[in-house]
Amino acid sequence: MTLLHFATFAFWVLIGFAAVNALCTTFSLVALFRHRRETPDDDNLPRVAVLLCLRGADPNLAGGLRRLMKQQYPDYEVFIVIDSDTDPAWGVVKQSADNAEGKSTACQVHVSTLRQRLETCSLKCSSLVQLLDQIDDSFEVVVLADSDLESHSTWLRELVAPLADPRVGASFGNRWFLPSRGWMGSLVRQVCNAIGVVTMHLGQIPWGGSLAIRASVVKESGLRETLTRSIVDDGPVRVALKKQGLRLQFVPSLLMANREDCDLRFAHSFLTRQLKWTQTYMSSQWPIMLVYTLGVLGIYMATLVLAIGCVLIGYHVEAFWFAAGAAIYSGAVMTLWFLLDVAARRIIRAQGEPVPSILGVQLLKLPLAMLLAVVVHVSAMICATLLRRVIWRGVTYEVHGPSEVHLLSDGVMTASLEPANVSL
Repeated sequence: MTLLHFATFAFWVLIGFAAVNALCTTFSLVALFRHRRETPDDDNLPRVAVLLCLRGADPNLAGGLRRLMKQQYPDYEVFIVIDSDTDPAWGVVKQSADNAEGKSTACQVHVSTLRQRLETCSLKCSSLVQLLDQIDDSFEVVVLADSDLESHSTWLRELVAPLADPRVGASFGNRWFLPSRGWMGSLVRQVCNAIGVVTMHLGQIPWGGSLAIRASVVKESGLRETLTRSIVDDGPVRVALKKQGLRLQFVPSLLMANREDCDLRFAHSFLTRQLKWTQTYMSSQWPIMLVYTLGVLGIYMATLVLAIGCVLIGYHVEAFWFAAGAAIYSGAVMTLWFLLDVAARRIIRAQGEPVPSILGVQLLKLPLAMLLAVVVHVSAMICATLLRRVIWRGVTYEVHGPSEVHLLSDGVMTASLEPANVSL
């Protein structure tokens, strides 16, 4: 094969990859643009227990707690477990409790400290096991929420609405990063997250940060026992529903804004960890995902290098084919990302949340961010495949499979405030 033949081959391969990406993304775009906010009547809403596990005080935790306590939902309670007696989250929770005194809140909130730190699962799963033991049979739906979730007033109604269909065992939203400062790491994570949103939608992979599950599914599937041997909460939920023949329902109207910024190192660590969870709970599909992703991004990066090399040595025809393939693929990816971003911003705006302008300095940085995202994504996928030890919120775990998790080191966070068991 001559260099010209390889150049034309690479061109058509990239055109094919662009077409596949466009086809996959179109399904998500249709769902996002055609979304409808479902808010059932009070009479049709089940009793809900919202479970929240806290380790450390996230920047937006106070606002998130305030929003969670004021949902437009007739019958729900919030159950919180804080990682340790000295955790900084106690200060934020106490302040939220003080601010709530004398004011009408939509729910009762129960707060306690994590009592048993299991060594066969993550600390978050240990907390969830404790919370599941706290709730009684009167709750028909269990909702998992993350500490960085900034819910709007009808979030809980919209999340629970799909469960009116008996074929749906769980429903979930997702997050869309809208960084305020536009650090390069934040933009790279924002770009990579778009791939995740599409993949999770098509593959019915739930996000545990905004996930509603039928209480009957939790009980009948033995989810509590499964969590005692798990690294995350959402992966086991997907497995449990698949075994019971129930569907997972993505709720497009619950694409939630995350406004946190990060550097490139954190973005790489974050993406590696997310992909590690995918690799752990989708082990049969992972080789296909790995080969496809590395194939696409590998050919794309090689094409860019060869285009520049051909220009330097005077092979202009070959350079044209290499450059044309890379340019068309880049243009397709950027167009798809912008369409997803427009749809996401439209949804977030409909929630009544502020949406920053897409124009400005961040827009100028996006082409570079997309190139860096290719490198970061390739590196993260390789690391996720080979990695056995994962550091998550300062805790080191060894992960060998969905039911083979070992807690190796546990750094307890500290704060100057004294803890307490409280009910709000």
